[in-house]
Amino acid sequence: MKAGILTPSYPVPDTPAAGVFIHRQVLELVRSGVDCMVFCYRPAPPRFPLWLVRRSWIRYRWSRRAWNRELEGVPVFELSYRRERRPGEDVVPAIAAALETEIARREPATRPEVLYAQWLWPSGAAAMIAGKRLGIPVAAIARGGDLHAWMDRDPHCGEWLARVLEEIECPLANCRHLRDRAEVLFPGTGARISVVYNGCSATDFRPAADRGAARRLVGYREHEKIALFCGNLIERKGIPELLEAWSGFAASHPLWRLVLLGGNADAASRLALSKVPSNARVHRAGPVPPEVVLRHLQACDAFLQPSRAEGLANATMEAMAVGLPVVTTDVCGQKELVAHGRNGWLVPSRDAAALKAALASVAADEAEAWRRGRGARRTILESFHPGREAERLRSHLERIASGRTPRGGFSGPSAQ
Repeated sequence: MKAGILTPSYPVPDTPAAGVFIHRQVLELVRSGVDCMVFCYRPAPPRFPLWLVRRSWIRYRWSRRAWNRELEGVPVFELSYRRERRPGEDVVPAIAAALETEIARREPATRPEVLYAQWLWPSGAAAMIAGKRLGIPVAAIARGGDLHAWMDRDPHCGEWLARVLEEIECPLANCRHLRDRAEVLFPGTGARISVVYNGCSATDFRPAADRGAARRLVGYREHEKIALFCGNLIERKGIPELLEAWSGFAASHPLWRLVLLGGNADAASRLALSKVPSNARVHRAGPVPPEVVLRHLQACDAFLQPSRAEGLANATMEAMAVGLPVVTTDVCGQKELVAHGRNGWLVPSRDAAALKAALASVAADEAEAWRRGRGARRTILESFHPGREAERLRSHLERIASGRTPRGGFSGPSAQ
């Protein structure tokens, strides 16, 4: 079976740290016997006047954007779609047109038999349009942003989501919470959604054989204790609460240091960072490559994920696979990963005092912290095996591919 994966995020040359978890899932699909090709879309570069294009630096700057290559044996194609760059623009039709053109120009024998879109919107909506026109069935997976943050930001998102969940052959979600949230937002759709977890390799993410060597490799001092956060420094990830809790915790725990791996700080997080006392020992390491993230995980003493909303946080799964004590919030898919007292700490969302208390509990009883860390690794080994989840995904894709029938045309989300 040939599957076309449509995604805005993938570890391609100009964004090597993006969509790594999608790449891992694609590789697991390939191992399960699916012939995968990836279509990674992004806006086309702006049109320059001819006299400006002739300047060498312009030619060089934008020539670097074009790529079609293989990544670990999987062909990856760039889809460049044209944006009008106006407020409130609906980008779905442009993405769909780029995907349709890319597939239609191929020989029939090399075209995908099924499309698998990452996020219901805009990828799922674009795959739905192209799939209807080309007679290719579509699966699309909700990963959190589509059913949480984006509906409030884009005027087209909710309308497209309703149609995607109703019309595509196989709507998916990467945790039970997102399936339930879809039912709340769009009643009657939850029963159509199947859950396929991301999975996390406990072989790739495992405890360090020598923690001392791991700590020296990333520059941690021998006597200090490290709490690690990994992700975008944004309000939705709970950065304001984390920094408020840490400021109080650090005053009575001088051996502990907070390391923030990530960038893209928003206004609320920048304000919170500006209020952190200079002696609170907060270090911003910035965004780092995935292999460096693993080194930090193997070297630190606790992992913090105080999100206000999540789908199923890959960063939390990776920390659990390494066997770290994890402190996270009782929101969304996090409750499907962490059971308080057994394999980590769950605290209420937006509650800096509860987060501070959990940090104090980790620091006060090191033996208990690492006991829960071992429980976290067992959870990943027993319940989130990536190969098993890939087999489940493959069965869904094969089911809709085998029942494929030609379909008619399609109009935009406002057409009735």
